Amino acid sequence: MDTAVRFGRPVQRRGRVVTLTLRGGTVLAAGVLALVVAYIAGWPELLIIACFCGIPPLLALVFVVRMRPRLSVARFTTPAIVTAGTTGSARLRLGNTAGAKSSPAHWRDYLPWSPGATRRQGLPVMDAGASLSLQYAFTPPRRGIPELGPLVIEVADPFGFARGEFPVGDRQRVVVAPETVDLSQGAVDIASDSGSARLFQHRALAGEHDIMTRDYRPGDALRRVHWKASAHHGDLMVREDEKRSHAEALILVDTRRGSYRDVSRTPSTDRPESEHFEWALSMVASLRDHLVKGGLRVRVMETAVAQLADADHVDDFVESLARVRLSYQDGPALILAEPKADSVGSLFAVLDDPDGETLDALLEQRGSFDLAVAFLLGPPGPGRPRGGSPAGDPAERLERAGWTVHRVVDGEGVAAAWHALGGAADD
Repeated sequence: MDTAVRFGRPVQRRGRVVTLTLRGGTVLAAGVLALVVAYIAGWPELLIIACFCGIPPLLALVFVVRMRPRLSVARFTTPAIVTAGTTGSARLRLGNTAGAKSSPAHWRDYLPWSPGATRRQGLPVMDAGASLSLQYAFTPPRRGIPELGPLVIEVADPFGFARGEFPVGDRQRVVVAPETVDLSQGAVDIASDSGSARLFQHRALAGEHDIMTRDYRPGDALRRVHWKASAHHGDLMVREDEKRSHAEALILVDTRRGSYRDVSRTPSTDRPESEHFEWALSMVASLRDHLVKGGLRVRVMETAVAQLADADHVDDFVESLARVRLSYQDGPALILAEPKADSVGSLFAVLDDPDGETLDALLEQRGSFDLAVAFLLGPPGPGRPRGGSPAGDPAERLERAGWTVHRVVDGEGVAAAWHALGGAADD
C-alpha cells in the first residue's frame, strides 16, 4: 500500500488491485459450497455444479490481470499556481503504448483532499498508438503543496465477475497559494496637514532638498526633532526629508508554533494547524502584492527560522508561502532596521500572541519607521511575559509607542481588516 503524507493527514493510495466483484464472489462461494457438500454427502453430481460455479470467477481474475492497461500519461495543470478556494484545471494526455486496441475501462484520478478522487468516468477505447485527452476541475480547500494522481484505470471482465484497478502515470505536485485579496488603495491614508505622508506616495522628485516637519509622535527618534520648528510652533516637531520616500516596506509575520493559541494537534485536509496562521499568510500575500503595485520594495521577515523566499521573486515567494509551516525553533533576535539608520519606510506586523521579547523589539525599534501597523489576531488580554518583559495588553503597549493597531476578530476577512485599519488611523 502506498501512503502519501500531504495536506495534513495521510492519504492512502492503493497500488494494483485485482478482486472479485460481489457477483463473482457469490458464484465462487456457491461453487465451493457445492464442492464441500459433494465431498461430505458423496454426491458426485454436485462436482459438476462446483466446477461450473467455481472456474468462471477464477478465469475472470486471470482475464482482468491480462487486461492491465499499457498507457503513457502526461499531466498539465492550469494555472501554474492555484489559490486556495479557487478552481484549477488538470489535463491528462493518455497514449496507448500497447500493440493492440485498449479494452473498455473507467478512470478516476486521486486527489489529496476529500473526497479523495474524482468521479468515476468511462474511458474510450483507443487504437494502438492512439492518444486522447482527459480533463477535470479541482478546488483545493487550503494552501499547501499537494500531489495529484496517480491516474487509476478500472477494468472488468465481460460477465462482471472480477475487476481490477491499475495506477498509471506519475503524480504531479500543485502549488496552492494562500488566499490573496485585492486591498483598496485608499483604505490606509495617513495624510494630514501636519505633514504626515500618504502611505504609498513617492514624496519628491530627484534633486529636491526641502525639509518638511510634522508633529512629534511617540516612538519618533529624538535625532529627528527639528528644534527651530519646535521653538516656532511651541510643540515638538520632527523633520521629514522631502527626498525621502516610502520606497521600502517591511512585513513581519510570526511563524512560531508557540505564538498561536489556536494550534490544532490533529491538522487535516479540512482543518489546518492554525486558522490564525492561515489568515496571517493570506494577509502577508495580499499586502505584499498591494505594496509592490504601489512601487515599494518589500521585505518579509519571520520570527522563526526563515522559510520564506525573497519577496522580490514572486514565484519563489508564493511557493514558499504555500510550503511554510509553523516552527518550533525561534529565529535570531529581531533587528528590523539598522540602529543608526534614518526612517526606513513602513513596517507591518501580523501577530497572534507575541511574547515579551518580540514586543520589546517592536517597541524599541518603532522610531526607525515612518509608519508602523500591527494586526493582532488573538483576543484582548495580557501578553506572554518572557525574559523579564512586563505583562500587559500588546495592543495597548504598541499604541502607546506610536503603532497603528487593529485587533482582528474571528471571521473578519483580510480586506475588511485592511479597510478597518484606515478608520483606526483616522481616530
